[in-house]
Amino acid sequence: MEPYFKNFKFYIVLSMIFALQSCKYGIENKTEVIEIDEKTLFSSIPAMETGIQFINHIPESAAMNSMVYEYYYNGGGVAIGDIDNDGLPDIYFTANLEENKLYRNKGSFEFEDISKKAKVEGTFGWTTGVTMADVNADGWLDIYVCKSGKGKEENRENLLFINNKNGSFTEEAKKYGLNFSGYSTQASFFDFDKDGDLDMFLLNHNVTPITTNNPENFKLEKNYLSGDRLFRNDQGKFIDISSKAGILGNSLGFGLGVSIGDLNQDGWPDIYVANDYIEQDYLYYNNGNGTFSEGLKRSMGHTSHYSMGTDIADFNNDGLLDIISLDMVAEDNYGIKTSMSGMNPKAFQHAVNNGFHYQYMYNALQMNNGNGTFGDLAQLAGISNTDWSWGPLFADFDNDGLKDLFISNGLKRDFRNNDFRKYKIKRLEEAKKNGENMAQVIEELVNKTPQRKTHNYFFKNNGDLTFEKAMTHWGVDIPTFSNGAAYADLDLDGDLDLVISNIDEEATVLRNNSIANYLQFQFEGNDQNPFGVGTKILLETDEGLQIAENYPTRGYQSAVEPVLHFGLGQSKTIKNAIVTWPDGKSETITNPNINQKIRVGYKNAESVDQNPKSSISPIFKDITEVVKVKHAHIENEYDDFSGEILLPHKMSQFGPALAVGDANNDGLEDFFIGGAKGYAGGIYLQKENGTFASMNPSAWIMEKEYEDVDAHFFDADSDGDLDLYVVSGGNEWEANSNMYQDRLYLNNGGQFKKSTDRLPKMSISGSTVKPFDFDEDGDLDLFVGSRMFPQKYPYAQTSKLLENVNGIFKDVTLEKAPALEDAGMITDAIWTDYDGDNKTDLILVGEWTGIKFYNYKNGQFELNPDILPQSKGWWNCIEASDMDGDGDIDFVVGNLGLNSKYKASKNAPFEVYSTDFDDNGTNDIVLGYYDQGDLFPLRGRECSSQQMPFIKEKFPTYDSFGSAKLHQVYDKEKLKEALHLKVILFASVYLENLGNGQFNNHNLPNEVQISAINNIHIQDFDGDGINDILVAGNLYQTEVETPRNDASIGMILKGSGTSMFTPVPFSKSGLFLNGDVKKIKAIRIGNAQNSSYLVAKNDDSLKLIGIR
Repeated sequence: MEPYFKNFKFYIVLSMIFALQSCKYGIENKTEVIEIDEKTLFSSIPAMETGIQFINHIPESAAMNSMVYEYYYNGGGVAIGDIDNDGLPDIYFTANLEENKLYRNKGSFEFEDISKKAKVEGTFGWTTGVTMADVNADGWLDIYVCKSGKGKEENRENLLFINNKNGSFTEEAKKYGLNFSGYSTQASFFDFDKDGDLDMFLLNHNVTPITTNNPENFKLEKNYLSGDRLFRNDQGKFIDISSKAGILGNSLGFGLGVSIGDLNQDGWPDIYVANDYIEQDYLYYNNGNGTFSEGLKRSMGHTSHYSMGTDIADFNNDGLLDIISLDMVAEDNYGIKTSMSGMNPKAFQHAVNNGFHYQYMYNALQMNNGNGTFGDLAQLAGISNTDWSWGPLFADFDNDGLKDLFISNGLKRDFRNNDFRKYKIKRLEEAKKNGENMAQVIEELVNKTPQRKTHNYFFKNNGDLTFEKAMTHWGVDIPTFSNGAAYADLDLDGDLDLVISNIDEEATVLRNNSIANYLQFQFEGNDQNPFGVGTKILLETDEGLQIAENYPTRGYQSAVEPVLHFGLGQSKTIKNAIVTWPDGKSETITNPNINQKIRVGYKNAESVDQNPKSSISPIFKDITEVVKVKHAHIENEYDDFSGEILLPHKMSQFGPALAVGDANNDGLEDFFIGGAKGYAGGIYLQKENGTFASMNPSAWIMEKEYEDVDAHFFDADSDGDLDLYVVSGGNEWEANSNMYQDRLYLNNGGQFKKSTDRLPKMSISGSTVKPFDFDEDGDLDLFVGSRMFPQKYPYAQTSKLLENVNGIFKDVTLEKAPALEDAGMITDAIWTDYDGDNKTDLILVGEWTGIKFYNYKNGQFELNPDILPQSKGWWNCIEASDMDGDGDIDFVVGNLGLNSKYKASKNAPFEVYSTDFDDNGTNDIVLGYYDQGDLFPLRGRECSSQQMPFIKEKFPTYDSFGSAKLHQVYDKEKLKEALHLKVILFASVYLENLGNGQFNNHNLPNEVQISAINNIHIQDFDGDGINDILVAGNLYQTEVETPRNDASIGMILKGSGTSMFTPVPFSKSGLFLNGDVKKIKAIRIGNAQNSSYLVAKNDDSLKLIGIR
């Protein structure tokens, strides 16, 4: 039984009577009897009981619709706050076209409409967002209302209702300098300059979408009406300092969400702005000097595309504030196929190349890494697809100590429905041609526009970076057109209730039935900020930390009560509650009693050290500059998708190669780094002082046309020095091109020369080379992995086994390892004795392959199909070590990870079919995924028909294609003849060796499932005598409809000598390996005791990290 409800009728006496801990705290003592007859967390309270009969009516006509104003169905907002200081939070709703409403809370979920008496119904025009703030610092909440639309300027003046302290308000926006008359969405009041009073950020939006092939031309264009604004409070008058403060204000700004929080832990509030359309979101870092620096692109690998609402909160209780922004992609196959148009790769790349960011049509959950960077975890978290979403709110709704997530949803008219858009264009052309009454035609089209009524989402936080849908379980699954929403403890019973604004139906009021423990904080701030906006609370409990900051504007066009709420679950004790006010002054409340609302006062705060020294000494440090490693890998331009439109990711960008060895026999380790096609690689020699210098760079220019993807130093000719083997790969050339020929460079006194007669001809696009003396004749033989069949995904060429015969390498694959011919798309290999028979075996991993074990028996390598038969994944790397100290070899294997659009399981595998489906002489790729038990094509009608034109003829509408299962789209005989591969596992794993070919498969912690793992190193990094695991990776080459894997910054998993591993965050490890990390090699600098690590990234600079 969960702590928040009972399964029978009962009476709860909610007693909140506690002894006062100290005369300096104000503690509310409440006793209330509530009858609950519920089996769910929430109860929807009808309007006839609450008295809240607000409806945001949106009438439609030829002049009133989304064709005239695209934001016509964006809805209104909700603000909650105690406007009469009676201890009960009141509710204000904005109506887009009608009168706004203010409801006074009378207690026990009874409300009174006091809008007319309070004089806050608003003015004529289009109304958007609302927030409450004590603008004149008199201890009473005022109401700020935003206006927009395509009406007259005088009808767009924002409104400021100043509280008269008698149940009425006076509109005084002009008096305070806040009567902006542009196109406003929402306002957030906060003390950005820490001078004690409240300033204001005003979020605005353009009202006319910008349609151009060159949006970059508008980047620097100032737009007074649609650009965002920052107003500084100068003794009660608000002054526009936007330009001076560094706030962007161009025509591309379509701001739909704004959130405030200290995102980089410097004590100053930062701003996150969610932008619709092509302009990326903005992340304004507060410089602490009255200005901001926009730093989104350096902080986030990608964002949502059509960003809607946003919220900032610490969802994973690590003490760092995270960010969520919403988009509008459906959860189900039909919704995705009918409402999501195909992305244009050229337009996407043009935008990226011209100053915009990587943006994808999915929700983004940006987890704070603690070093000024964030990683999007929405796919891993299970919250990426929530349909046409508006307002996200993080809050602990079930009071278990973890912040859950609410998302408002629904669209009255789905004007982006693909079939309707086609029909609209055709119908308008027809009407124009026939001379019809256009007003009547437009009204006809409005009425024919499909509706998108959808349930709102509740996600319960699982505490492991994932969420689970809880709508049905929590009793809230009725479809609506919902927009703004806000939470507050409306009945003062210790849990968060929720109020939601709906279009064309009564607002939703949800009573929370939780009975778990909690703690709330109300603020008595300074004379200029009485409600303590910006104050931070940090709770220290036996379960860990919780933090929250008091910024009411959240979600979408809405604002919550200026009270901070913490769920405690079954915890009954709090170690400390640390209160930090906006100016940095602090107070620590020790062992506060639970289940109460504490009123904390600024007068009790004391000055503290604003920059305390950390006692943590991180494990790693960046020493790139120290050792003078200056090399950048530059990737050549090649469009893999031009010939294979339906590729899941590029196949031409797996470099650079990286190898470490003593190239000149001076006792110091040197390295080789490869180049992409058209760019030379090179060898860097280590000097006695530990720095590096390039060795004979001109010699490698002759080799620059190859694509170097792997390399290894080893003694190929048994002459006592290290030669260099370089693997040629890529996808730029057709199969069997000489450019895929691997190369062997013989070392002659420290000078390297390419051998022309020691390797067999083998024009395969390779991936890896692994030397080992498999025939035990004293020299090193080679395994060479084949990555792909060029330009024919997902086919593969044969991998190779090369036997070293007196320095000449002979292809013995057919003779000694025939099973390698169909090994698949190999990415990595390892020589190891996994079964303890004193014979070294070969293990291979790859894309669309299982983890393959090849036993060496009677002079041959034979595939053992009985080991891990259910292990097909997109494997990238494998490393071996006895992790549990039981004497056998365990393995850590890197996979795509669980933070991808692609999902796979045994019952719902991710699949691919490949053949010439349209009989035009070229290979076609069909990716398939499961939705509600049925297999559907992954890609949409638009891009699929570009590859196979018959699809548009067979499925003339998006509706028909969206309803079709994969076997209905493609010919059954073609599917039978096609290469058919499946993946059932995308998680990176630890394989615990049990002996006798048996393994326990343990998923690595979710903290490292956030992206593809391309590299693994096992070592005792923290000096405790137990091996740890270093992982790094990412995958930047995804097609443009799939968010690229860019969340990883590398991580240490602390070993325990068992199958349990503990993620070590950046704050303790110092490990920061962002970017598209492809190779990591250990290298010893001088006579250092510990190895350092060379990190090679695709299309990026080489990096060297050392252990402190």
